[in-house]
Amino acid sequence: MAANLILASASPRRKELLERIGFTVKVVPSDADESAMEGEEHEEFVKRIARAKVVAVVQRLRSTLASPSGEIPTGASPLRKHDTSYRWVVGADTIVSLDGEVLGKPRDQDHAFEILSKLAGKEHRVLSGFCVFDMEKNKEGIQAVVSRVRMKPMTRPEIDKYLAIGESTDKAGAYAVQGVGAYLIDSIVGSYTNVVGLPLCQFMEMLEEMGAQDILPY
Repeated sequence: MAANLILASASPRRKELLERIGFTVKVVPSDADESAMEGEEHEEFVKRIARAKVVAVVQRLRSTLASPSGEIPTGASPLRKHDTSYRWVVGADTIVSLDGEVLGKPRDQDHAFEILSKLAGKEHRVLSGFCVFDMEKNKEGIQAVVSRVRMKPMTRPEIDKYLAIGESTDKAGAYAVQGVGAYLIDSIVGSYTNVVGLPLCQFMEMLEEMGAQDILPY
């Protein structure tokens, strides 16, 4: 089956979310700069990074489609010129914020422990920005979605036990709501899939608004 979404992200969680609702996904990771700007609001940051990821991949795809070989430089599967399967490009970025501080992916186990200790027993925000780009019409849509997550109080032994599972390494906030880390969550206000990495409800609404009915899985 031909790919009908290009995902400008190496996140296995976003790919899994999209495939779970029926999309066929082609992953083309972005090399966009994800550095924050001084004084930048969190919502603006995640939208800017999501768009930067998409723009970087769109430029690479257009260059590829115009090249004689028709191959993606990264070594992924070849693309063919004028292939409408590569019309829609999606990118996203997710951060965890506690009292205005962004808690990113942990550098190591000690850092993961520090992050979870801060989150324990408190409510934090999970913000995802996503961008959808229509390569045929050269049109884009961008949105940020916020969910509020309250984590249960945890003792040091509880945090150590969770960290020993090993799923904290590449997760913003050092936990996986879709994994064993689900038991750490007391409540979520807002989109659950947003906490995983892509707010599917808002994403699907955007696809419909942008005229992507022909690729929707329903």
